[in-house]
Order: sequence, then C-alpha cells, then structure tokens
Amino acid sequence: MATSDKPKPVNAVPADILPIIRNSGALAEKQFLEVRARVLAGDYPSESRSLARCLVVDGVLTEYQAKRILNGKAHGLLVGKYVILDRLGSGSMGRVYKAHHQLMGRVVALKIISPEIATNDRVVARFRREMRLVGRLDHPNVVRAFDADQSHGILYIVMEYVSGQSLGQRLKKGPLPAVEAVAYAAQAALGLAHAHEQGIVHRDVKPSNLLVTENRQVKVLDLGLGVLMENDGEANFATADGVAVGTVDYMSPEQACGKEVDGRSDLFSLGCALYHLITGRQAFPGDSPIERLGHRIANRPTPITDHRPDLPANLVHVIDKLLATKPQDRYQTAGEAAEALQALLRPRKATAPAAKLAAPEPPPSPAAAPPPSPVVVTVRPTYPGWFRPMAALAERSPRRALAALILGVGVAIAVGAAIGWTIHA
Repeated sequence: MATSDKPKPVNAVPADILPIIRNSGALAEKQFLEVRARVLAGDYPSESRSLARCLVVDGVLTEYQAKRILNGKAHGLLVGKYVILDRLGSGSMGRVYKAHHQLMGRVVALKIISPEIATNDRVVARFRREMRLVGRLDHPNVVRAFDADQSHGILYIVMEYVSGQSLGQRLKKGPLPAVEAVAYAAQAALGLAHAHEQGIVHRDVKPSNLLVTENRQVKVLDLGLGVLMENDGEANFATADGVAVGTVDYMSPEQACGKEVDGRSDLFSLGCALYHLITGRQAFPGDSPIERLGHRIANRPTPITDHRPDLPANLVHVIDKLLATKPQDRYQTAGEAAEALQALLRPRKATAPAAKLAAPEPPPSPAAAPPPSPVVVTVRPTYPGWFRPMAALAERSPRRALAALILGVGVAIAVGAAIGWTIHA
C-alpha cells in the first residue's frame, strides 16, 4: 500500500487513465469494458480529469479511488479480493479502509498492518494464532472479524464495517457527560467480558478503539491486534516505544513493566479511558511517555475529584477500583466491572417516608362506643281499689306479699270450712 495520498502536480496527471483503471482492479472487467465503450462513443470525455469526475458522479468510482488513479497510485486499490473504497483512519498499527468484497459485494472495514510490524515473523505467527480466537467472537459490543490474511506481503484483517465515530473522535469536542461516559464504558466492559471468555486479552483499550454507532451502541475495535504491540524479546525499548506511543496513557502497570497480562489489565485501561472521557485529562499526567509510564507504575492516579469535584462518591469508587495499581485490587472480571458500571445508571430508590414506598394502611376503626345505660321505665297497670294495697306490697317486698297471699288463702279456706260445718249442723 502506498504511504502517501498527496496529489501530484497537475502536469503529472496521466493523459489516459483507462489503462490505469483497468490495472487497478477497482472495476470488474465487465464494468471497465462498459466505461471504455462509453468513452469511445463520446458519452464520457476522454480527458483524464473530466472522465474521473464523470465516473465519480455516476458512482462508478469513489472520490478516493479517482484521486489515487489520477495520481498514478492505483496499485493499492485491490487487496486480496477486497476493493478499497475509502480511507477511514490510521493508527500506530496501520491504516483502516472501507472496502467491499469483489464477489459478495459486502462492505467491510479492512485494516492493513504496518509493514514494520508485518515483517516480524514471530509477531505475525502470534497474530495468526490470535485471529483463530477472534473468529469465534460474536457479541453486539464487539466489532466482528470476518477474515485475516496476507497478500503480496500485505498483512490485513477484515472486520465489520460500523457507521459512526470512535470515542477518541468524540473526545476532541470536549469531555462527555458522566452518565454518557459510564453508559459507554459499561457496554465496552460487556464486550471485553465476551472476549476474555474466549481467551483474548485486548491489550490496547482506549477511546479510539471504542466505536459508537448511530444508535449509541458501543463496539470494541481491534480485538486480537494487541499481540502486534508486544515487543519481541530481541527488540530494544526505542522500537517498542515507537509502536506504543499513543497508547501509553491507557497501559496497565503490569503491561508497562512487560509482565504477563490478563483481563484485569484491560479493566485498568478501561478505567483510564473512562477517566479521560469524563475529565478530558489523563489519569497519569507527564511530559513524556517515559514519565507517564513511570507515574502509573510508582504512583496513584490524580484523584478524579481534583477535576470533577461534583462526581458522586459511588462513581469515584468504581473508577478508583478500576485504576488500582495491583490487579488483585481491581474488579476480577469484566463482567463484575460491567455490573458495577450498570449499577451507577440505575435509578436510586427514594428515601421518602414509608407511606410513599408502600400502599398506606387503612386507618384503624374507631372504638365502639359503650352501650347507653338502660332506662328503666316502670309501667304501673291500673288495679281495682281493693287490690292496690296488695300490689304496692308486692312492689316493695315480694316475699312479704307472697307470705300475705298464702296467709290470706289459708284464712279463706279455714273460714269456708267453718261455714260448711255450720250448715250441716
């Protein structure tokens, strides 16, 4: 792949670009023959710049392809079976292009590894082994890899094309709201958890490797490519630093010391990225890569509250745990980190009175009033005059009345008997 896309002087534009278009591989043979026929018929101009402009307007070529063809650099437009459509970006490990498969027509992101790395046989061997693991990844928060190969000395990996921007690009506009940054970090942790389960450690987690789609979904990029950053045992520090510059600010202490790393190293890097996204500053500042590396090995990060004193204590705690110097003091899995980050986004339970948290109980029924005292109503029947003394005696003393009644009856019986004896006599 050519290393420069700068246009050549005007007088260097080829007089006839048809042979260049054909050799570039940008068009299938049938497409090229149709273009040439239209030029010969006068439907397209024969002048190079005018023809290129017409082909771009008609969607036959992209602007990127037309510029390279006019500059005479068409040899890099075909990589394996993938036709380069546009350049998306570049980094320490290579350049990323938008491309499509010649036969399938699927649009992909194609990353071409820097020649300086691709020529290291030992690193390439590790890369191939890592790609076998990457091929197993299938998670909504991971950029999927479709293919990886080497063609004419060019080492490349073919990935899912994601329309959106990286958090590194977003960060250029300034720090993110804390809630938004935490939501992105939680999604990234879920993607990392899936990769770690497959035995893959990213080794290069940073904002520019976290892509955000148009519907605000985060996808972790460049999984499996971290092995390309690990310096060979024969490499000197200058070579390693030349590859690592740009990623030093997110390296874990154990990675900076050249020790074996596991998924907890990625969590430290995620903590550095989250710190940067919220504050716009690095957790371990310094004037040079060496100073920043030494800072993270020997010191704690600058307290995030120095930049954002308004952050809630539970968020500060999560970030501090991600940035713990010793791996055993961090979250032990990316799944744990994802859960902690997601918990920050859940609405907290209100501390209102219990009456507002549960249905209020009905008020107690008022105590029943004691029954009113009975009202004694004395009903006095009307007695004959001769019986009234006896009735009054019965009301005052029932026993005496009863005794008087028995006595009266006895007297009456005795009188009756006496009268009877008299008559018989």
